[in-house]
Amino acid sequence: MAGPSHYALFAAIMGAAVSTPSLAQEQAAPVPSGDSASAPPPAAKPDAQPVDQTIVVTAQRRRQRLEDVPISITSVSPQLVQSLNLNDVAALQVATPSLTATSWVGYGQFYIRAIGANFSNPGVENPVGIYVDGAYIIRGKGGNLEVLDVDNIQVLKGPQGTLWGRNATAGAILINTADPIFKVGARGIVEFGNLGHRTYEGMINVPLSDTVALRVAARRREEGGYIRNLPDNYQFGWSKNTQVRAKLLFQPSPDFSAVAQYERQWRTASQNANYQGLPAVFCQLCSSTPYSYPLRDLFTTAINRIRPSGVGIDADNDFYNLKMKWDLGLISLSSVTAYTDNSTLDLCDCDLTTVASLHFTIPSTNKTFTQSMVATTKRIGLFEATAGIDYLHDRSTYAIEGIVPRGIIKSESVSPFAEISLFPVDKLTVTGGLRYTSDKRSGVQTGLPVARFSDDYLSPRLVFAYDFGRVNAYASYNKGFKAGGINSPQTPLGLYKKEALTAYEAGLKYFSSEPNLRANVAGFYYDYKDLQTVAIDQGGSGGPGAVQQPDARLWGVEFDFSWRPVRALELFGGGLWEHSEFRNNEKAGVQVPIFDALGRPVGMAPGTENLTGFRLPHAPKFSFNIGANVTVPLSDTGWTGHLTGILTYSDSYDFFPGAGGPLRFDRTPSYSTSRMSGSVNSPNDRLEIGFFIENLTNEKNVIFRFTTAPFGATQIINRPRTYGIRLAAKY
Repeated sequence: MAGPSHYALFAAIMGAAVSTPSLAQEQAAPVPSGDSASAPPPAAKPDAQPVDQTIVVTAQRRRQRLEDVPISITSVSPQLVQSLNLNDVAALQVATPSLTATSWVGYGQFYIRAIGANFSNPGVENPVGIYVDGAYIIRGKGGNLEVLDVDNIQVLKGPQGTLWGRNATAGAILINTADPIFKVGARGIVEFGNLGHRTYEGMINVPLSDTVALRVAARRREEGGYIRNLPDNYQFGWSKNTQVRAKLLFQPSPDFSAVAQYERQWRTASQNANYQGLPAVFCQLCSSTPYSYPLRDLFTTAINRIRPSGVGIDADNDFYNLKMKWDLGLISLSSVTAYTDNSTLDLCDCDLTTVASLHFTIPSTNKTFTQSMVATTKRIGLFEATAGIDYLHDRSTYAIEGIVPRGIIKSESVSPFAEISLFPVDKLTVTGGLRYTSDKRSGVQTGLPVARFSDDYLSPRLVFAYDFGRVNAYASYNKGFKAGGINSPQTPLGLYKKEALTAYEAGLKYFSSEPNLRANVAGFYYDYKDLQTVAIDQGGSGGPGAVQQPDARLWGVEFDFSWRPVRALELFGGGLWEHSEFRNNEKAGVQVPIFDALGRPVGMAPGTENLTGFRLPHAPKFSFNIGANVTVPLSDTGWTGHLTGILTYSDSYDFFPGAGGPLRFDRTPSYSTSRMSGSVNSPNDRLEIGFFIENLTNEKNVIFRFTTAPFGATQIINRPRTYGIRLAAKY
């Protein structure tokens, strides 16, 4: 938890951001990175030259133009991150139609094109690979995926197993934060808004010598509660996130650089803002309370505070990272060495009533070491190549105090990989790659036998790409897998096998600097084997249990665009149409209603249902976003006005297989949400005075539902309209 020393550190950084002399251009990279079709670059000043539309991505482990990479990618710029308050990874779904994200009891649950996982415990990981500054993050736990001082964010869709390894079945999210540069500069941002919204952010960049530079960034972000607890008028839904990052660059020559990084994140938050969503007849304990369920007001609840303070999540995360790069001429080498130490305590009143029952205290930790070595060649005659090896060692613990004994899960993974691109004729590229992965796991719970698991897998990739000039076309074949292993906190520990996905994709990428138009479209077909479906093991431990591994198939079309019809206006957007279905899910674990002899409902119990043909979770048939970025001159002295807005829409989708069972409660209705920001900026953006609005139309959107027999169902509503002012200074 953040203490007085943390606030003192923040005060020092913010003071430096105000007092340090100037930086005219924060990023020294010759080509700007991070802007994209779904996430536009800042609009050009009306009196400036056309904006350089080049987008550089690292999806293939080397720096390339976005339009040259045969992968469906959304690249999110730091400008869009700031203007739309995309403060964590989950918020990226605003700008990425194929990405959905939820959080429950401290888990970060991510889905790309309907591929994801509902739980992320030790041994039960997410098939969306998340990389921060090149380092693999084994699970999004405890809110350790805040976005601060970014250089760019890339969302790669489709299996990325060959280049990015295990658990990238759905795709990968690459978060690259800003490295130090050899210019003095600083930035400070403060925000004040309703519902207790407060943000204090600072960055300072200082060259220490001709070869060493330091960059420090920090942020304190607070959100107030918005769900009133009827028994005591307490406000659930608040959170406090603190993040400090320091980076030290050593660059003795243009051919070698090393960046050492330390980052610390603290997060405290209330218990989940749960709402009992089902009628009292389906809730075993509801009759023992004075409240009638479901409550009429969605922004109220009636549960117990586990702690007098109301804190339900208390997490600390330390991240150490060392990036090194060598340019040896024809060959470039890179190394990423990282260590993550996360400790999280979650508390849940999971019966969703004022009865003192099902009060879960869930401590968990993970200590993860990763090492990645990659070599890339420049083009040598008719080919270029990439090869490397990734290593992971993780030790994680998990328990549900008083119910599930403390368990220790150890995971070790080694995976060499290689990829070669051939250029047999002009404008044609043929790429083939292969990764071999070997996984070993062991798990033990107090007083129980040791569980062991090992497996290996080959992940091939084959791509044909042709450059027609303004249009690049590609067709690809990829295989990805999510590791099997040990299922905690099930008691005794259970084993489950890996899942595998075969994907076929074809796409077109169009780019023209005049009239500044970029458009991309991709069609895909997925064949899924042994999908790891996870449900609550209510007959045993009360924890998650992999109950069945059915097959599934998906297909769809995704598109995005960015268009600047005039210098002052940028339009952007994207969409996804998708069909998904289970193929053999005859006895899926669900929650079924119980009826008396007269056919009246009298309760609910765990059961099974044939879900063959049902949609996969997090699979809306259609979703899209549309946005605009406007810049206009306000005076002849260089002051400008900026306005950015985005509208996001999604069809209905299920949170769990079969929407939880015959009641179909675990489903969000179709929804839309919108955000807007505006500002007045001085010349060179040295000063900014602006505003922001989240959930502009004040929609009541369901962001999570989960049925748990016999205790009813939890429902979480998104935050109401949040608005405020933003003040920023840059030197």
